[in-house]
Amino acid sequence: MSNQSGILVVAEPKDGKLANVTLESITQARALAGGPVSVVVAAAETAPYVAAAGRYGADRVYVVESPEAAVFRPGPFIDVVAAAVAAAEPALILCAGSPDGRDIAAGCAARLGAGLLVDITGLEAKDDGFVTTHPCFGGTVIVDKDATSTPVVATVRPNVFAREEAPKEPEVVNLSVDFAPAGLLAKVLDVVCENLGIVSLEEASVIVAGGRGVGKAENFKLIEELASELGAAVGASRAIVDEGWVPHQIQVGQTGKTVSPQLYIACGISGAIQHAAGMRTAKNIVAINRDPEAAIFNFADYGVVGDLLTIVPALTEEIRKRKAAS
Repeated sequence: MSNQSGILVVAEPKDGKLANVTLESITQARALAGGPVSVVVAAAETAPYVAAAGRYGADRVYVVESPEAAVFRPGPFIDVVAAAVAAAEPALILCAGSPDGRDIAAGCAARLGAGLLVDITGLEAKDDGFVTTHPCFGGTVIVDKDATSTPVVATVRPNVFAREEAPKEPEVVNLSVDFAPAGLLAKVLDVVCENLGIVSLEEASVIVAGGRGVGKAENFKLIEELASELGAAVGASRAIVDEGWVPHQIQVGQTGKTVSPQLYIACGISGAIQHAAGMRTAKNIVAINRDPEAAIFNFADYGVVGDLLTIVPALTEEIRKRKAAS
């Protein structure tokens, strides 16, 4: 490609809206682009996603609308993004740092013969190119990486960039991509979600997280009960993930997920730098810890010194009473 400019954001539809990481990527792209900010989206119905992209300042939206696009499969979705890349000729392609986004990013990089920068937590324009920040070696080292060729393909860690609306009416470009059965390689018969009803950490506005202070695996149910009453997502520190008390999928921190909720309740979490890196951008942080010298109190908005095994059940019960009375 020649005359490459601007940034293409690969949209991730999620529960009828664009995932937060897509909106964050559009916002960051607006601040950096030396050309148009474009978005590509494939879905059974694209209108809501086009509207959301425009609300956050996309100049152009490439769309592929097909019933077959209701369920993600790497092959055809990579075809969609490849078609958008050919049309937009971007200098940078941003994908979500999610399982689906990583599939798309790897496939696109392979097709384009381009380099792939993964799990970026920072992005700047420099000398007609881009520099990204990336945590390495379990988050103990943070490195800057220069892209040496274009286009650049990168996956963005959720909740590392701001989301800011900048409404405009984007140009909508329909792409022609074949979703014929012969090209799908697989037919989806049914979708079964084992964690139906569980709030996603990346999208949650309230998170209740537990750490080593819960004492033992059986006590983690206290964290889950409080989260259930609040309609919150459940998180955990690396310490208890390493102990095998909870799955890695709910780990918050440099080697887990980066979150930015309105409210983060940290129960029995010391506040080590690795955990803090994943949740310090929360709007309000409440810490419950029996150690008054715990590091988490240094950046918590509200602190409760005491045993979470007593405080959390009492808090859960009080919330139940208030909900019943309302």
